[in-house]
Parts: sequence; structure tokens; C-alpha cells
Amino acid sequence: MTFDAIYSSAMDVLNKLSAYERFGPETTVCVLSTRSGRIFYGVSRVETVNGMPMEVHAEIIAFREMQAMGETAVETLILLSAVDRSPLIPCPNCAMFIMQSGDNASTTVALPDRMIRLSEIAGTPAKKPVASKGSLLKDKVGDLMSVMEDEDDEDEDIEEEKPKKKKLFGLF
Repeated sequence: MTFDAIYSSAMDVLNKLSAYERFGPETTVCVLSTRSGRIFYGVSRVETVNGMPMEVHAEIIAFREMQAMGETAVETLILLSAVDRSPLIPCPNCAMFIMQSGDNASTTVALPDRMIRLSEIAGTPAKKPVASKGSLLKDKVGDLMSVMEDEDDEDEDIEEEKPKKKKLFGLF
């Protein structure tokens, strides 16, 4: 499913929900499409677990809804901020949860400039490279690595400096 198609589905869900529900600044909505073409959604919420309030992410709620209807394989998902409706990247824990449940290693996350594999977010190697329009993530990682190399060079310079000899009693 393309970004435009799943984003359109997500906007339809958000428009319907916003008619009767108020969203907080941290509320997210996840829309996922299955390999069979069905669409499911979830809205993040706070649930009480063992007497303690815990936030349940929209990705998990959408995935549970999908499983309840007998589906197991996610083709594409999109996560949106409910307030400003901008696409977000799912957290690594949610990505790992979805990947470990069923045959979801090839699931893609829809972003405006590219589609990325869920395995990239979860920190596991992807089996096949994902075709992308941009290389934002690759550039960011490259920038971070170059900064780390520069810091390592500075650390080596500091270690190479020899300490100065102390003068006795301040006279010499």
C-alpha cells in the first residue's frame, strides 16, 4: 500500500474520531493494512494494569484488533499524531512486538518520503533492502558516526599529552 493510500485511510479515521473525541498532545493513531487488504486502527490510551496507569500505544491496540478478527500479517502501517496529524515512527518495542507476532518481518512503515521496514526500527537486520525515495535515515546515521569518530580523535590527543613535571616548593 502506498503512503498516500494509507495516509488517506488514516485521515478518514481521524476525522471520524475527532467528531466525538478530544485528543491530548501525546495521543497517537495507528492505521494498519493487512495482506488481505483489510484496514484496522488503534488509538493510544491509558489502561490500569495491576493498579497502575500505563499507556498502551496505538500500534499495539491496532494490532490486537487485527488479531481479534483473525488476521496475523501486517503489510503496511502508519502512525500519526492525533493533534497535528504528522507521521511518526513507531517505538522499537512496538516494532519488535509486531514482528514477533506472526509473519511480519516484511511489514513496512509509511513515511512521507519513503517506506521503511519494521525490522529497521526494531533493531534487527532486514532480509531485503527497502526501496526508498530519500536517504534521511542513512544521512543521519552517517552524521552521527562522523561526530563519534571526531570525538574519538580528540580523546586520543588528550591521552598522548604528557603531564608536566611538578616544581618543588614553587621555587624552581
